[in-house]
Amino acid sequence: MLDRIVERTLSNGLKVICLKKTGAPIVSVQIWYRTGSVNERDGIRGISHMLEHMMFRGSAAIAPEEHARRINDVGGHCNAFTAEDVTAFFNNVPRDCFDMMLSLEADRMNALTLSADLLETERKVIIEEYHTYMNNPVTKAFLEFRRQFFAGNPYETSPLGILENIQGISADDCRAYYDLWYSPDNAVAVIVGDIESEDRVFERMEAVLGGVRSRSGGALRPVGQFKAPAASSGMKRMKRRVEFDVPLLVMGFPAPPSSSRDALPLEIIQQVVSQGESSRLYGELVRRQSLAVMAGGMNHYLRHAGMSLFFAVFTPDVPAARIEAALHRQIEIVRNHGITDSELEKVKNATLTHRVFEMYSAEHLCQRIGFSEIVEGNYRLWVERLATLEKLTVDELVDAVRRYWNDEEMHVLHLQPKKISPLLFIAGAAKRLFKKKVTV
Repeated sequence: MLDRIVERTLSNGLKVICLKKTGAPIVSVQIWYRTGSVNERDGIRGISHMLEHMMFRGSAAIAPEEHARRINDVGGHCNAFTAEDVTAFFNNVPRDCFDMMLSLEADRMNALTLSADLLETERKVIIEEYHTYMNNPVTKAFLEFRRQFFAGNPYETSPLGILENIQGISADDCRAYYDLWYSPDNAVAVIVGDIESEDRVFERMEAVLGGVRSRSGGALRPVGQFKAPAASSGMKRMKRRVEFDVPLLVMGFPAPPSSSRDALPLEIIQQVVSQGESSRLYGELVRRQSLAVMAGGMNHYLRHAGMSLFFAVFTPDVPAARIEAALHRQIEIVRNHGITDSELEKVKNATLTHRVFEMYSAEHLCQRIGFSEIVEGNYRLWVERLATLEKLTVDELVDAVRRYWNDEEMHVLHLQPKKISPLLFIAGAAKRLFKKKVTV
């Protein structure tokens, strides 16, 4: 199916990627803008998230909230998200409503209402959302950890933004940001579903969205100065006492950009080491040694940089240093001895199975194509991933580990509960004692 993806660029610079998928009478229409928190400057940190909200607040021809109401009225649904590198808008509608969907997206791409009154309404919602995140002690500590990890990098501030900036962003700030970044020549439209034909889609896209003028006027969009996080600056540690029930330790390493040829090898080795109950971390720290109650990891790939993260949740009677040593030991084993062919084959099979399930959903296909096109730089990287994976060797995976999971560039976050429950302390010690007796 994926070999039938067709792309075309409209006269105004809007790139359209289209895939016909039958099986259900629906069409997924997604607009991906090449802007997110990485494009913000000091003073307007959080404006991308604010524009995401404002994009649902109407235009010259559409009343506030009417976009979502029209979609809901035909049995469809819509949503959006803001990330570091992208702001995306999702719409799923019956195939007969395709033209209506294009008109709605064209309208808010061309004539968004950015009045002071509507902005104040959304500002209250966004500030409440900000406090919801920041009232979570783990989230708050991790955002602080992230700032240290990406210090001096445009990724230093998360898409959530800075409260003082959110409180001061004006309608004029939003208008200037909208004109620069939410222009058709800075967007990608992805269409997947039960369409009549690809030619028909391109014809309708040109007729409806092709008429939206590019507002940037040819101005160069600013590009941040990116650098590898904490390169050669030595290990960094952060310890915080938080209102949380159990201790948590996070270990992070700089990872390559999502478009790097090292991204896939590092993702595969990450799955072997840390993802799922069959991973090495879970098997060693949770099952065999009973040091942690939960252990895992993930890679957070961005367009210009990334993070490789490992974590463990443990009981208060276990020293954090012991957890860190155990996490580090598993990485060291892979660095020095690699993984088995059977472990690699297992990940390949799991990836193939996941791809099969991905193919069932038009919305999910849209998301994968859009993300790969914007964040990875080319949607074909995702399309060709299985073929690329099939050629990977254990040596390539280990080589990626040796390049990126380096001790001198490691960041460690230790969250210690302000109050320790004696019951948790006793339960942890008893669990390990019982484990030892059973093992013997």
